[in-house]
Amino acid sequence: MNEFDIIAKYFAPLSIDGLKDDAAVLALPAGHELVVSSDTLNEGTHFMTGAAPADIAHKALRASISDLAAMGADLLSYQLNIAFPDAPAEAWLAEFTAALAADQQHFGIQCSGGDTTSIKGALSISITALGCIPSGRQVARSGAQDGDIIMLTGPVGDAFIGLEILRGAIKPQDPEPFLEAYHKPRTACEITREVRAHARAAIDVSDGLLADISHMAAASNLRAVINAADVPISKGARALVEQGAFTLESLIAGGDDYVLACAVAPENVDAFVAALAQKGFVAARIGLMEAGDSGLILLDVSGEIVQTKQTGWSHF
Repeated sequence: MNEFDIIAKYFAPLSIDGLKDDAAVLALPAGHELVVSSDTLNEGTHFMTGAAPADIAHKALRASISDLAAMGADLLSYQLNIAFPDAPAEAWLAEFTAALAADQQHFGIQCSGGDTTSIKGALSISITALGCIPSGRQVARSGAQDGDIIMLTGPVGDAFIGLEILRGAIKPQDPEPFLEAYHKPRTACEITREVRAHARAAIDVSDGLLADISHMAAASNLRAVINAADVPISKGARALVEQGAFTLESLIAGGDDYVLACAVAPENVDAFVAALAQKGFVAARIGLMEAGDSGLILLDVSGEIVQTKQTGWSHF
């Protein structure tokens, strides 16, 4: 199949207007602003060579729309750019686009365009996610204030364990929950209204909890103090920590969680917890923002500072 056959058969059905033009015209609701975020996933760096097409599709789209959730934005559409090292098999295309179609239905989003091309290198997928938000209501990572409570919208660590399973570093009795967390993360897109109603600042945990909260603290000119014992991890992850397979610090720094870390005013914490509970999310208090040198302090159960060798993922 040539480029145009591939687009017509597999990618056009995902789109708003069948990709009949080289550009899309999108209408914003009155009184709203556009929110835009882009992510690129490369074979061998962000997903393993030979990974299932459905797993790649779910990860690529969910990683991109997670940034919109952190801003408190409602989803609008996305642009898909994909570069193939070789002509893709139809079976690959069918599985990849079926996974995208399933996520589009789940999240209420459509493809509004993109590009399909070839590359002298590994498979590369770039997604630009578009959302909208009531004017002036964006939740920036720079909005935290002294005394704000740092909260997480879900557990961390399962995705990192999933990656270690794929690398062959560990073989737990039940690997599926960890692989699911790595391939098909649960984003916070269902709670964007709650985030913008209660959070002063937010960031999605993609590169590692400590690294990402450090970014939020630096942007807000504050220091984050995190209590390691309060960071939520799943029962399966906790069992592996107790067995000595992982340290809590390694799970906290692992990344690929796509939960949100939010800075919430103390008087709004209970309302935030209750609002998320109604959507099936369990919010956890893990620390606070305080005045001081920008940075992050991790405390153990006894209140002693934990010296961490790694705070998260870095591309370089």
